[in-house]
Order: sequence, then structure tokens, then C-alpha cells
Amino acid sequence: MVTQAKGRALASAEAAARAPALPEEVREVLNSLRQIVRSLRVSSRAAEQRVGLSGAQLFVLSCLARQSPCSVNELAARTATDQSSVSVVVSRLVALGHVRRTTSKKDRRSVDLSLTRSGRGLLERAPEAAQDRLISTLSELPKAELKTLSRLLGKVVDIAEVSAQAPSLFFEEGPELVKKGRTRNG
Repeated sequence: MVTQAKGRALASAEAAARAPALPEEVREVLNSLRQIVRSLRVSSRAAEQRVGLSGAQLFVLSCLARQSPCSVNELAARTATDQSSVSVVVSRLVALGHVRRTTSKKDRRSVDLSLTRSGRGLLERAPEAAQDRLISTLSELPKAELKTLSRLLGKVVDIAEVSAQAPSLFFEEGPELVKKGRTRNG
């Protein structure tokens, strides 16, 4: 068994040595993506360690702190994701007692979301959500550059064929799912 593993490793190393060098621009793009993902992952871990929430849960709480009550659809727009992803995170936060669902006063068929006292207190102790920082940074780019970045990243997603599922919030899985070995986002 060990010899098979060594053989595979050697074959892989030989194949890598024969492969043409990647253009410097490819390396730069990959490094930029790695730095962004690492920053989001580190921030999510910090939130888990400090307040016991995932990065996605912290981000949703911070969005609700800026404006609530709001509907799930409004919250999805603020988090720049779809309603189903936000609903999953909100359900976890409701179960933890950090978010409250109430019938809307404007439309009795609608549900409003708001922070509880527990949610507000938790936010006071929590680190800044990395998604907030990323959104703020992207918002500072000139509109033309942001459109170009959006178009090019969309093209990469399409060519790589990774767009089959609706995008979820970054690090949506919480500590409880990671401990069980079940994650949604790699």
C-alpha cells in the first residue's frame, strides 16, 4: 500500500514537472482569490471562537443590526444572496434566540425579522464580519471596474461549470456542522 502511494506521488510529481508553467497572471489571480477566501475563513473561525457563530450567521446579524425589522427577501438583498440561503441561516439564529420572527404590521401575510437582546449583545462582543469588509471594499471600486470584475468572474464560473447551485453565504455551515464533518462550502 505504501509503495502504491509513493508511486502515485512520484507520477504526480513527474506530471507536474512536465506541465508547462502557468502564466504569471493566472498565478496572481489565484493568489488574490486565495487571500480573499483565507480572510473570510479566518474571520469565520474568529467568530466561531469568540461568540460561537459561523461567519454567515455573524454577517446576517450585522445586516439586521443596520436595519430591522425586515423581511427575508429584504435581508437576502442586503446579504447579496438568495432567499433560501438566508432562510437557513435565519432559522439557526432564531433557534439560538438571536433573531425574532414576528408577523409584519404592514402586511399580515409577511414575516419581519429583528434582533433580540441576545443578538444585539452578541454583536457587541463579535469581531467584524469579513463579508461586510468585502462588500465595503467592492463598493469603493469605480462602477466600470466593478462591472468588469463581475463579468470576468461570471465568465470564469461559467467556463469552470461551477454555477449549477445557487450561491450560498460564505461559510454558511456553522461549528455544529463542521464538527460532524458535514459542510456545504468547501
